Amino acid sequence: MEQDGPSDEQVAQVVRAIGDGSVTGLLVHNDEDALLLVQHLRLAGVRIPADVSIVAYDDEVAALSDPPLTAVAPPKAAVGRSAVDLLVRRIEQGSALAAQHVALLPELRVRESTAVRG
Repeated sequence: MEQDGPSDEQVAQVVRAIGDGSVTGLLVHNDEDALLLVQHLRLAGVRIPADVSIVAYDDEVAALSDPPLTAVAPPKAAVGRSAVDLLVRRIEQGSALAAQHVALLPELRVRESTAVRG
């Protein structure tokens, strides 16, 4: 059976790490997991971003959080176009198609869930 979101023990470990100052920021993949984690942290008394900054990955629903989550937003349309283009070229050229490296860089969308730490 697949678990939805973090377990109570995982949340407790994160809360302890935030409390002792060893964790000041979290990068959470994906938005939905980040939203669940925010809920768990709030129930544990953790303040976002005063106690910990949170950055989500995907930016599908990150802006809907309270506070809105800073997010890494991949260029999904460009990824899709690149994948289709590669598929068509692979079909046309087969194994003769040379290996390639494609860099499609994401955008960081800064919102209220992150704070500067000194």
